[in-house]
Amino acid sequence: MNQLRKEDVLKLIETKLDPCISIYLPTEKAGKDILKGRILLKNQLKEAEKKLALLNVSEPDAKNILKKAYDLIEDLIFWQNSNEGLALFISGDTFKFFKMPVKFQEKVHVSKEFNIIPLLSMITKDENYYLLSLSQKNIKLYLCDEFNIKEIELDMPTSLDEALQMDDPERQLQFHSGNPNTSSAVYHGHGGSAEDNKSHINRFMQMVSTDILNFIQKNELPLIVSGVSYITSMYKDANKYPNLMDQHIDGNPDNIHPKDLKDRAHKIMDERFNKITDAMMEKFSEAKSIGNGSDILEDIISASFDGRINRLFLTSNIEKWGYYDENLKFLYELYEPTVEAENVLNIAAINTLKNGGDVLVYKPEEMNNEDRYLATFRY
Repeated sequence: MNQLRKEDVLKLIETKLDPCISIYLPTEKAGKDILKGRILLKNQLKEAEKKLALLNVSEPDAKNILKKAYDLIEDLIFWQNSNEGLALFISGDTFKFFKMPVKFQEKVHVSKEFNIIPLLSMITKDENYYLLSLSQKNIKLYLCDEFNIKEIELDMPTSLDEALQMDDPERQLQFHSGNPNTSSAVYHGHGGSAEDNKSHINRFMQMVSTDILNFIQKNELPLIVSGVSYITSMYKDANKYPNLMDQHIDGNPDNIHPKDLKDRAHKIMDERFNKITDAMMEKFSEAKSIGNGSDILEDIISASFDGRINRLFLTSNIEKWGYYDENLKFLYELYEPTVEAENVLNIAAINTLKNGGDVLVYKPEEMNNEDRYLATFRY
């Protein structure tokens, strides 16, 4: 499984049988080290066996629980189709793996619940968006996320020449339309003065703006355009899409590789994400001031068990060990893990998701290089 969505995480936390084994490791997409992941996985499975033994799981039972994971070690095709990282989740009723485009830190976690915090870091910023490449010779539409770019096939005029040469009687030769903002815009003649060419391009952008709506299935997603400044300006004037971003990628996209286009577009999305995060942090400060938010560990854990967390903010590698007594409403915090201790922030994340709240997991550098945990409460 190469794609990860919030629904995948929700399915993981529904597992009914424990112990739950979570394994994270870095892998290689290509090159001579592509099979090193096999060695790392074998070592981590041995570590998982040791942790299972401490929980009084017999060696035969441990081998049986981990059998599918051990089988992966010998699956050469599996490793030849790797990504940057691998996450595995194993229990008596679950065996899931995700090949992910990030280098995970090596980690083995054995407890009553799966360790989902590193996974959540992958979907916190996983917002899809559209990227529209504009030039006189090529119109291309892509669906993107942080790591991927996929071209959407367009059944429409995708070049100025094609638009000018259409046989449709409503789009022939010289442009004369009663409504220049509709896709019935037509042309009569090819070439002419610079002013004529500018007019043709302008009408072409109007056509593109109208026609492109037929190929955008989710109009709540942001749309970023790429093109030289005068073309993007014309497109923005003609735009009918409700979520067009103000920022655009400047330059002729015909000369830019799609991956580079995606990387430039994602810088714009990062700026958008940072503004949204800053706004949420301001709301946290306001909530904390009136008692509807906290950065105190015991408050957060208690609120998670009561189903009161609306939004939980965490850093990606954070671990706080202990266990929570629901009857006494008391957190027993430990400074290092023991056999039966839990990463209580992982439990808080699971409780929050089960109760319909949001969990946002950030890289340490996005949270001032600090291990942080913040929460806003419903009441």
